[in-house]
Amino acid sequence: MRASCFIAVAASAFLALSTVTANAGLMGPPPAPHTGHFNATPFWIIFGCAGSVVLAAIAKNASQRQQLTAWEAQTCGLAYWFNPQNYH
Repeated sequence: MRASCFIAVAASAFLALSTVTANAGLMGPPPAPHTGHFNATPFWIIFGCAGSVVLAAIAKNASQRQQLTAWEAQTCGLAYWFNPQNYH
């Protein structure tokens, strides 16, 4: 315990008394101004597909007491919604 306190005090004194200054380096050109446009396509593809799978799974479970097939899940639930055999 005493050795670690001594090392901490010595290190802080060394840093406080050192003559080296921190320099972040040369600044590059400023970043381009933000246009305010956000590309939401990837967001809606990911969350829209996941939401559609969950909604199709809930609907199939409620109406037929079955799980989605692999094909229905891989097509983001669209194979379930566009299959006329599911509505009987």
